[in-house]
Amino acid sequence: LPAMLGSESFIKWVKKTFFRKKRDMEIPDSKSLAPDNKSIIKTVCSFYKIKEGQLFAAKRGTENEPRNVAIYLMRNLRGETLMKIGSKFNLIRYSSVSSVINRTGKRLKNDRKLKKRIEKIMELLIKGQEEI
Repeated sequence: LPAMLGSESFIKWVKKTFFRKKRDMEIPDSKSLAPDNKSIIKTVCSFYKIKEGQLFAAKRGTENEPRNVAIYLMRNLRGETLMKIGSKFNLIRYSSVSSVINRTGKRLKNDRKLKKRIEKIMELLIKGQEEI
C-alpha cells in the first residue's frame, strides 16, 4: 500500500480491520487488503504439512484437498480470475477451476470438519496479514 496512507501501524490496522469484510467488486483496490496468492499457498502448505510441489500436483481421479482449498481461497478471498488461478495450478481450462471451486463450496455445506479446517487456515492468513 502507498506510504501516503499513513504510518505502518495505521496500514496494519486497516488490513486487520477491513480484510474480514467481504471483498467488494465495486472497489477494485479491496483486493490489496486480502492476503496475496503466495501467502495463501504458503499457509495452506504449512497447515497440511506438505511441500509446495504437492499442492500443484494434479492426479486424475484422486482428490487433493490442500490444492482444492488453495484454489477456493484464491477465488473467494482475492477474487482472482479463473484463468489466473488456472495458470497458477497448471489447469488449462477455466472450467476445471470453476469445478474445483463449486465442488469445494458444496463440500463446505455438508462437511463440518472441512469447514473448520478452512476457517483455521483463514485465521492463520488473517494473523499473517497483521504481521505485514
